[in-house]
Amino acid sequence: MIGIFHVFMWYFLLVLYKGQIKGAFGIYEPITYKTGCTLWGIFFIIAGVFIIAVTKYPTRAAKLGREVSRILLFFYPLEFSVALTYSVCSCSNLFRRQSDLTSVAEEAENTF
Repeated sequence: MIGIFHVFMWYFLLVLYKGQIKGAFGIYEPITYKTGCTLWGIFFIIAGVFIIAVTKYPTRAAKLGREVSRILLFFYPLEFSVALTYSVCSCSNLFRRQSDLTSVAEEAENTF
């Protein structure tokens, strides 16, 4: 689906690009047209074809890949919960009032 979207968007930009009239600043040349947006779509389509072929005829590498995916799916929520807990704890320390805070200038004066 993503590949087809890229190909159609490239075609849409091509139609818009060809239908332009010269304005005060010249003709607009879209960067996605020049960089080959349609090639991105073709890569997505080819990748999708390979994925469908692998799911029809699984190999040993595909089975190993599924196991690795299961392990990663377990660790992603764990990593998210650790990051969320760390950020909440770090932000809660920002609002605590501490009386022994000194500025950088005062610290520098005290060291000399």
